[in-house]
Amino acid sequence: MLLWATAFLCLATAARAQYLADGIAAVVNDKIITYVQINQQVAETVNLLRQNYQGQELFQRVQEQKLNVLKALIDRELILQDFKSSGGFIPDTFTAERINDIIRDQYGGDRVAFIKTLYERGVTMQKYKDEIKDNAIVGYMRNRNVVQSVLVSPYQIEQYYQENLRLFQQDEQIKVATIVLHKSLFPSTRTGKDGKPESYDPQQDIAGEILYKLDTGSDFGEMAKSYSEAGNKDQGGELGWVTQSGKTAIRSDLWPAIAKLQPGQHTDVIPTDDGYYYIVMVEDRKKAAMTPLEDVRAEIEKKIIDDQLQIRQQQWLDSLRAKAFIKMFP
Repeated sequence: MLLWATAFLCLATAARAQYLADGIAAVVNDKIITYVQINQQVAETVNLLRQNYQGQELFQRVQEQKLNVLKALIDRELILQDFKSSGGFIPDTFTAERINDIIRDQYGGDRVAFIKTLYERGVTMQKYKDEIKDNAIVGYMRNRNVVQSVLVSPYQIEQYYQENLRLFQQDEQIKVATIVLHKSLFPSTRTGKDGKPESYDPQQDIAGEILYKLDTGSDFGEMAKSYSEAGNKDQGGELGWVTQSGKTAIRSDLWPAIAKLQPGQHTDVIPTDDGYYYIVMVEDRKKAAMTPLEDVRAEIEKKIIDDQLQIRQQQWLDSLRAKAFIKMFP
């Protein structure tokens, strides 16, 4: 009896798992969205998540991804249904022309290779045609209901600029070149001035010799090509324009030394905690300044348009949800 009960529980658990895999995830009016559709779309993302997470955190992140996909599928279905209810129609000739374009552009005109790819993906020709039609419908409806209604005036651009001046503040920039040596993995021993053995790093001595040559007139670029162990040595140690913070920030432990130098001056040897010796040359400087409005007008216009598109798309989708029957299943 106990064995029978155990077997029954196992079968019930397996049935539940199969239901979750193949069952209904949501209903949108008269359209069903299945767990299969969700799992197909999140499969690649789940594989990436498994490389970085495990246990409960992995489970939660996978569930978040599945919920996001489900919401996107619901939105997509609402758009498709709205198109059809308004009498929209995509002719078969459109689909045929689009497939011919794909075969020509992506498969060099080889229809057999195209069909083989569909087969390997487990996609039927009819399903592929349906995807093309659905993508065209979503693009058309989004363009009609969202994109075409967005306009940006010069006043909006100027207002955004004034309200977000901090975004257009250019930090002080310094153009630098570097000479980099690796610290020795193991110290060497030599006789000190007092006649006693002392530990020292031969690389530090080499860095000191380089500094002496620079102080006596040697060219920084040539010294970098000859001695530097960094990837930019062939460019004479050129590192380009750097700032104290942000995407172009130089190492924080180098900034204090270069911040006070004028073009043509170089630092002393700077040892770093992660095993390097640096010598940095300052080649030029740019003071902190505001980016002129005209230089960022196009960037601001794009930002405003993107924000408005997001808002209007959300309003449009909310209006579709308000008049639809939507049921999501846990």
